[in-house]
Amino acid sequence: MRLDPRISADYQFSSRLKLQAAYGRYHQFLTLITNEAFSGFDVWLTTADGVPPAWGDQFGLGLKYTPKRNYNVEVEVYYRTMRGLFELDPRIPDAAGLDYADLFRFGTGYAYGLEVLLEKTAGRFNGFIGYTYGNTRRKFENYNNSNFYPPKYDRTHDVNVVLNYNLSRKWMLTSVFSYATGQAYTEPLGRTRIRDPFGTLPTDPLTVGRVNASRLPDYHRLDLSATYYSTFFGLGDSELQIQIINAYSRRNIWFYNFELEENPPERSEVPLLPIIPSLSYTIYF
Repeated sequence: MRLDPRISADYQFSSRLKLQAAYGRYHQFLTLITNEAFSGFDVWLTTADGVPPAWGDQFGLGLKYTPKRNYNVEVEVYYRTMRGLFELDPRIPDAAGLDYADLFRFGTGYAYGLEVLLEKTAGRFNGFIGYTYGNTRRKFENYNNSNFYPPKYDRTHDVNVVLNYNLSRKWMLTSVFSYATGQAYTEPLGRTRIRDPFGTLPTDPLTVGRVNASRLPDYHRLDLSATYYSTFFGLGDSELQIQIINAYSRRNIWFYNFELEENPPERSEVPLLPIIPSLSYTIYF
C-alpha cells in the first residue's frame, strides 16, 4: 500500500466567499489500451515487475462564492504533472516470447485546465451549468518525433447543462444538454508504392498525419425526460420515467472509417444513434 501526500488549505473571506488551495501526489496503477478508431475494444492493463505505476503532482486553486441561499458559484484552476506513463508499444512487431515489461513504452505528460460551476440547489426550478477547459499532453521518446501530443480522449471544451422543474409533488421535468470538443485521432493521408527489386510484390506503406492532430466534429446532444414519483403497492418508492434521448436527433460521429485501398484514402462516417424514446419503471425497496 502506498500513501500519497495530500495538502489542502481553506481561507474564508466571509460567509459567502471561500478560497481553497490543494496539492496532492497521485499514482496510477492502470493504463488504458485504446483502439485508434473504435472505443469498444478499449481494455485496461495493470502494473507489474518492471512496470511501475505512473505518478504525478497536482496543484489546484479554487474560489467558492454563495451570492444568496441555494446559489453557488465555483471556479477552479489546476495543473498536473505526469511521470512514468506506460502503455503498449505499438512498434513491437511480434509480442510472442517477450516479458511483460518489454511490451511497454514509458513517457511523461502534463495537464492543466479551468472548471466553472453555476448551481441552484433548491426550489421548484433548479439545476447547474458546468464548463471545463482542459488541455492534456503526453510524450514518448522516439514517437511523434518526441513531441507532445493529445491523447485520444483529450477534450478542450466540455459543457453540461442540467435543468430540473418540479411540475408538482409527483412530476418532475428534466433537460440535459451536453457539448464536448471532438475526439482526437490520427488521419491517414495516403499510400506510397515501393517496388522491391528482390521480390515480386510491391509494398504500400501508409502515410499518416501528425499523431492525434485531427479531430472528429464536436459532440453535442439534448436529452429530455419526465419523471412520475409514486409507490409500488405500499412496498417501496417507484419512478416512472419517460425519456427522449438525443431529442433533436444529432448524428454525432462515433469514428471515421478509411478505405485504405484508395489513394488518398476515402473517408466515411460511422455515426451514433439518432433520437431514441425510452420508458422505464424503477422500484426502490
